[in-house]
Amino acid sequence: MDYILKRYGMKILIIEDDKFYAKNLKKDIEKQFNFDVENAYSVETLQNLNLEDYDLIISDIFMENYDEKYIQEHIIPTKVPLILITGMPDKVLKEKLSKLNILDFIVKIESNQFTHIMNKIQILEYLKDKPILVVDDSKTALLINIKLLKKCYPFTEIITAKDGVEAMEKIKKHPKIKLILTDYEMPHMDGMQLIKNIRKTYDIDEKIIIALSSVSEKHISSTLLKIGANDFLHKPFVEEELMCRIDNNIKNAILIDEIKDMIFKDPLTNIYNRRYFFEVSNKLFLTALRDKKDISILMCDIDHFKNINDTYGHNTGDIVIQKTAKILEKNVRKNDIVCRYGGEEFVILLYDCPIKFANLIGEKIRKEIESLEIIDDEENKINYTISIGISNKGHNIEELIKNADNMLYKAKETRNRVVIDK
Repeated sequence: MDYILKRYGMKILIIEDDKFYAKNLKKDIEKQFNFDVENAYSVETLQNLNLEDYDLIISDIFMENYDEKYIQEHIIPTKVPLILITGMPDKVLKEKLSKLNILDFIVKIESNQFTHIMNKIQILEYLKDKPILVVDDSKTALLINIKLLKKCYPFTEIITAKDGVEAMEKIKKHPKIKLILTDYEMPHMDGMQLIKNIRKTYDIDEKIIIALSSVSEKHISSTLLKIGANDFLHKPFVEEELMCRIDNNIKNAILIDEIKDMIFKDPLTNIYNRRYFFEVSNKLFLTALRDKKDISILMCDIDHFKNINDTYGHNTGDIVIQKTAKILEKNVRKNDIVCRYGGEEFVILLYDCPIKFANLIGEKIRKEIESLEIIDDEENKINYTISIGISNKGHNIEELIKNADNMLYKAKETRNRVVIDK
């Protein structure tokens, strides 16, 4: 039975009789992730809980009247993802428990004792909306890898492909795929060619590729790494090693994303900035040209913004900018790009969107802002409007922006208006 995350966050149960440890772990999880966390210090407490109400269980192995037998008989059958922790590592016990349906086995360490648990939760949260693609022509290998991935990453969708050709189709169909496990030897398009094709479009930090191979050729691992694989593992592999490789690569991806956010996100609105827009829009323009898709650009400017700042102060001006950013994001698709272009000006890139539909989106945004009333910290009631210029004409992204900006200039003549490039 596939386990499906019931809510946007997680509801976590910690089973641990060391109250100091449990309370501090609960506090750290709530602080970092804002999840709902509960503690159970005894078997008696557990018996009054419905374990299936939880998305994740973090449990010690040994407590009074509670051991691996209790876990096997009462916790495992619930099919709630389970992380086991212990302060007394035992290789025999670990080997025994690893055969059960547990997500991970973590040893408590005095220094940074919560680090491994927090990292694991962060990885689970990060991957929950990013599918994993498994590519292998062997049905047996696919089934083995699917079983392992579903056990270790229970909130993540697992997608499969039988060769590189099908894999490329799946990547196009599911753009949020973050991790790709691919075999080397496959018909039609092998793992090497698949990696080369993926790297034509996606950088090494955009799609993580772990190559797998049973080939004993001496330089196969270095060859695959040089052409763009993030990691390599020989078959047959130990399950825990594959999980560790995946976790390490995902942790690196999380760090890179955090750095990108610092570089590419506007700190006031938390939407993308002008630098990011030009980083991505040129690539999207070339993709749209190749696939014969429309790109529409909306240039948006808050009307009389200087008057708002002069009348109510810069703090209120910041509130207006933040609210505007949220409205823009709310009215476009997830794959569209909303950026703060500078000051009170915003730019929106709508991919695969003809101008008539871009006009409808622009009008929807304009009307919502026109009807909005903002109350600032001083209880002032502020109404404001926005002007929008739209174009889908241009031989490059710079021309598109220039034409949309010209339309914005016309819209600003009367303000609170949307003008399209006919």
